[in-house]
Amino acid sequence: MTTLLPSVAVLEMTYRCNHACRFCSCPWFAGMLKPGPEMEVDEWKRLIEMYASAGVTQFSFTGGEALLKDGCLELMDFASKRAQVGLLSNGRAMTEDVLRFCAERGIHVLMSMPGLRSFAANTDSDTSVEHILSMFGKAHELGCATTVGIAVTKLNLPELYETISAALVAGADSLLLNRFLPGGRGLSHPELMLTADDVRHAADVAEEVLSRAKRRGHFGTELPTCMIDAEKYEYLNVTTGCSAATDFFTVGPNGRIRVCNHSPVELVKWDEWERLPECEEWMHYVRHDYLPKMCDGCDKAAKCLGGCREAARVFGGSPTAPDPVLEMNERR
Repeated sequence: MTTLLPSVAVLEMTYRCNHACRFCSCPWFAGMLKPGPEMEVDEWKRLIEMYASAGVTQFSFTGGEALLKDGCLELMDFASKRAQVGLLSNGRAMTEDVLRFCAERGIHVLMSMPGLRSFAANTDSDTSVEHILSMFGKAHELGCATTVGIAVTKLNLPELYETISAALVAGADSLLLNRFLPGGRGLSHPELMLTADDVRHAADVAEEVLSRAKRRGHFGTELPTCMIDAEKYEYLNVTTGCSAATDFFTVGPNGRIRVCNHSPVELVKWDEWERLPECEEWMHYVRHDYLPKMCDGCDKAAKCLGGCREAARVFGGSPTAPDPVLEMNERR
């Protein structure tokens, strides 16, 4: 079988979450995507089997909060026998037993920690940041590889150095930095938006902490090359090209494929993936023919791709709109 599927499948186990993060971009939290009936374990297993046969080499389990899905551990065990597996969690339901389960299967765990003093305000929850830190420590003891995920907002930017440092000291192995993107619940919190200067400052802070700790990190949300010099960072890998529908794709809790987790546009059902070339939405991302007009004539456009295209859709009304951080600069 000739595969057209990207190598990484992001599996959204459930619409439910036990946090109410102000920065959350899940499209169903803003009414942009209507939740449907969630798939049962047996159907998820058929999906995993089919996609592994079609060339998918990594499954990332997320949500909502993946650990709220009945059978999530069973599914991760099933997937781990066929591909690499990652778990993305807010950490609230994380336990030593879950970490031991992941360690035994080589499952990489990412836990979100958006701040120290700002943790409760960012998540609108009563979860203790100390619990998250203790889970990083326990994972380190058990030999479970972990990443701390930090969505940078105006609220936690002032304590970003301390937040990254605390997670690494506690036992996190690496860092995933994301900038706040409008979408989902985040649409109700424009006060969290970062400027281009804020984004550059966040990257500089992360590089400083990582260089001191001799750890590695990744700026997960692609950035326009006109606003950041990606080459200057040694320990922080800064992504400039959109990889939706080329390196990864998303399957929602109802089994519908989307180009990425930020996208509110549902395409075909999971078992109809061979019809994706018929979907113009999918092919826009495969062909990268969605650059905003402001990128016309730029000699870096082919590598840059204009920043996050789905954030541009949500914030600017079209995937060909400017990246939100550039649009914010224009508005200011």
